[in-house]
Amino acid sequence: MSPASASSLHRIWAVIPAAGIGQRAVAHSTAAATTQPPLPKQYHRLLGRSLLAHTLHAFAQVPTICHTVVVIAPDDTVFASQTEHAFARTQAWPVGGASRAASVRNGLAVLATHYQAQPEDWVLVHDAARCLITPEWIERLIQACQNDAIGGLLALPLPDTLKEEQPRSASSGLDEGGKPARVAQTVPRSGKWLAHTPQMFRLGLLQAALDGNNLPSITDEASAIELAGHAPQLVPSSAQNFKVTYPEDFALAEAVLRARNEVASPMKDVL
Repeated sequence: MSPASASSLHRIWAVIPAAGIGQRAVAHSTAAATTQPPLPKQYHRLLGRSLLAHTLHAFAQVPTICHTVVVIAPDDTVFASQTEHAFARTQAWPVGGASRAASVRNGLAVLATHYQAQPEDWVLVHDAARCLITPEWIERLIQACQNDAIGGLLALPLPDTLKEEQPRSASSGLDEGGKPARVAQTVPRSGKWLAHTPQMFRLGLLQAALDGNNLPSITDEASAIELAGHAPQLVPSSAQNFKVTYPEDFALAEAVLRARNEVASPMKDVL
């Protein structure tokens, strides 16, 4: 499918893939060490709310989004059991696939089939574990992309020096000889960006990009659009828009949320 002509008159939808477990985040959790199935990462709690609930709350505050489809696993029993996930214009669909890309593709099909979303409509896809997303950042992406022929993504210029490592075992952290991993070379960081979400593309264009045999190699929607021969727009993001990935990330995300709450709450003892 060819890119659409620039127009802001089409509807805007959102898809939140939330069908995974998040093995890296739960690897050291108590649940992972027992015979009980680990709690999927998106349902871990931060300040009394699940990661997913924080994410959905932000999207529910963006009035230009017609509806948010949450893609959950077919055997998910947590989402419906927690009322904190009930937001206006939001519904979960148990159509999660074998990969993130497959889940997104299934979510797009739900939009087209059940909500009559049109090929020229916009779709924002967002990681459930990027729970620090704000309505302002979502609206920034919409404003930047709604008149773009391709679409784009929130992204952050690489702030650190980038190193490429020598071959090693991913599971042990050691190289092929059993020694600690070592630097192979320094990669110039100029022009390098960290891909964040949301990522915003036309429904038809994204469906076509995900309709192939390369789903396992697609790590985000922008990469699928790139494989289709297009160049997505890079829209500046925030360092706070990180993906909760490792166990220590939960404490960092909680600290950010606490700081926001302190700023938003009325100051005490002013008088």
